[in-house]
Amino acid sequence: MRQLIIARKDLNMSPGKLAAQVSHASMAFISWAINCNAKPVMKYSIVNVYGKELKTGEKIPKIFFGAELAELARQTRAAGRDSFTYRTVKDGEHTKYEFCENEVESYECKFSIEKEVYEQWFAGIFTKTICEAKNRNQLMKAITMAEELGLTEGEDFFLIKDNCLTELEPEEVDENGVGRTLTCIGFRPLPDEVAHKISRKYQLYR
Repeated sequence: MRQLIIARKDLNMSPGKLAAQVSHASMAFISWAINCNAKPVMKYSIVNVYGKELKTGEKIPKIFFGAELAELARQTRAAGRDSFTYRTVKDGEHTKYEFCENEVESYECKFSIEKEVYEQWFAGIFTKTICEAKNRNQLMKAITMAEELGLTEGEDFFLIKDNCLTELEPEEVDENGVGRTLTCIGFRPLPDEVAHKISRKYQLYR
């Protein structure tokens, strides 16, 4: 298994910019998997006014007890809502409960990695091949070759576009008015024979 990355030579990127863009390309496939599967873990408990306290990831709700929580539930019902979020506040030796806005404490993520990718790449030596494209048109030809091999953009390969905040000038403007320039293409780890069918059309970056 190897990861193929093709970067444009005509942009004359500085070593730092080139390193950043290639890093984006290398991380793109795993970043995509994380973004597609990340779920927020909330900081505070969400309580159903009918007496069930629901915590993120909890399969079986538990019944809450106590007059203070019951009072918060009553106020919630009176306001026409069916749940509320609360936090505990220490008042000397006494614990009080009060309404609060919930917030994300962290994110949890679960996804699968193909056996070959894990054993031959992640658990191996992270083999990468960095090639160069003379210009944008030559870089785009890699997309055609990838699609002919059955690879899909956004899953198997990723177009890396710089936001042009430093040294590059924008070649296109997106729907939000942000100028971008295509710098490179990053592939997920592929079997050597598949990666070579694309890389053989390009020379190593130098």
